[in-house]
Amino acid sequence: MYFQSTASPANYSVTHKGHCAACSTIQDLGVYLRQNLTEPTRTCAMKLIKKNQLDCLRKIGFSEECASIWSWNVLNTRKHCGLICLKSLIYNEPFNKPDGSLNDCLQCDEDKSGPNFKYFSGRTRRNSGIPSSIWRPPSQRYLMEHCYWYGQL
Repeated sequence: MYFQSTASPANYSVTHKGHCAACSTIQDLGVYLRQNLTEPTRTCAMKLIKKNQLDCLRKIGFSEECASIWSWNVLNTRKHCGLICLKSLIYNEPFNKPDGSLNDCLQCDEDKSGPNFKYFSGRTRRNSGIPSSIWRPPSQRYLMEHCYWYGQL
């Protein structure tokens, strides 16, 4: 795990808080930065056959390793939260309840799949300081700026 104080002198850039894992690549950072991932990944999650799901995640631009952990997250959430999430989808529930807490589907995903996803992905939108359509309290978001330049002006 690199920290800013040790990364900069070694010519590295910290692109997220925490340890590196499947989604810590520059390729995956680009995917996270260029689009709001909530709807595209939800579309991929609707694919019932794992191969089709992985193909969909790869088309978003994820690296093979990152697509695999996203796919695991979908399958695990479907297994543990399927009926709750189906209800949420049918009723088109907002991601957050009026008090700011997550809807029941997202909370179930957070509880049942979140810990493994965070560990094995390394990068998340929250620990990369990247906003999403799912509101999170400031205490859950790592504030960082992504501004990289690797050439001469």
